[in-house]
Parts: sequence; structure tokens; C-alpha cells
Amino acid sequence: MRRRLVRFWALAPVMLFWLAWSPSSTDPQTPDGTPVWVFDHGWHAGVVVERATLEAHAGPVGQGWLADFPDADWFEIGWGDRGFYYEAGGLADVTVPLAAKALLWPTDSVMHVATGRGDPEWVFEGSTSARFSLDDGATARLVAAMEAGSAGGAALGPGLYGTSLFYPGLGRYHLFRTCNDWVAGVLRAAGIGVSRALSTHSGPLVWELNRRHGNGVI
Repeated sequence: MRRRLVRFWALAPVMLFWLAWSPSSTDPQTPDGTPVWVFDHGWHAGVVVERATLEAHAGPVGQGWLADFPDADWFEIGWGDRGFYYEAGGLADVTVPLAAKALLWPTDSVMHVATGRGDPEWVFEGSTSARFSLDDGATARLVAAMEAGSAGGAALGPGLYGTSLFYPGLGRYHLFRTCNDWVAGVLRAAGIGVSRALSTHSGPLVWELNRRHGNGVI
């Protein structure tokens, strides 16, 4: 027993470092850069980019989104557990066994692509947000990271709100790979630092983004 406790305390600093780690080796923002938003919808977060951003940087996956939503001004991309995010349909349909399965066992994932017209901050005026202005390199990495969450293929069905669709996701959902952790990973790919400890839930994630990066100014 004593040896196990010693091992635990020896690993504790490593675990704390992993939770706090938020790499950001460069400043990816520029005053006249590409706008990118992260919105907190209460239980999950989504990354929003303008249509022109996808047109400039998207590969085959993003080009498919452009084709599926020809009238969209912007795209909100999310990723999550298929049962919890897609099949349940909303918080009212989520049961304890369903939530436990999503967190404790690796499960299939889906991507949620919601679109709209006009200013996304006006459309999602009831949601807290963080806004960034990224240079071209960071924008390209962010779009590539979003596309990497897709398994490709046709849409699975209607999304949760607005003009939206679900698509097959790539990767398995589990306790250490949640919808909000996925968003944080997309941001890290662009060079925006965010800790693992606060990326578990959408509220703390967006709070940290605004506190650390000043809603657009690092």
C-alpha cells in the first residue's frame, strides 16, 4: 500500500502538468485577421468560421459542407458522442445510463454542422462567446483540425438547431475526449493556448479563452 501511495504522489505532478498544459508557441492573432468564434451553448461549445474562411482553406470535407449549405454565411462546427449528441436529440432526452456510457466507454462520434446568415454573435446572443482574429497560417491549421474530426460520408440527419446536419465523426468519445475537449484541441492546433483542466465543460472553456486571450487580444 505504501509503495502505491508513493507511486501516486510521484505521478501527481505529471498529472497536474498534463491538466494545465496549454501550448501556444506563437501569437496567431493579427488585427486584420480572419474572425473565428467559440460559443458556449450551456453543455457544449462550437467553433464558428465564415463561409469565406472555408472557401479559402477547406479540403474535401469542408468543401462538402459548403455544397450542403449553399446559402450559409457562417458555419458552426461541433463534435461529440453519437448517442448523447445525435441520437438523444437534446438534454431532455439524456438519461443517466446514456451519459454514463458516453463518458465511461469509448463510443462512436458525430460532427454537428450548424449554419446561419448575418452576424453569428446576434444569432447566438444568448450564448457567451470568445472571438479571435487569426493570421492565415493559424486559420489554415484550425480548419484542418476541424475537418480531421470528420469520417467523411453523407449526412446522418438533421441537426439540433437552425439549418444544420449531423455527419459521421472520426475518433472515439470518452471521458478524456469530450465535445469541449475536441474544441480545445482545434484551438490548440491554431496556436491558441487553453488548459485541459478547464476544457471539460463549455463554460470554463470560454471563460478561460476570454480571460487569457482578451476576447481577441493575447
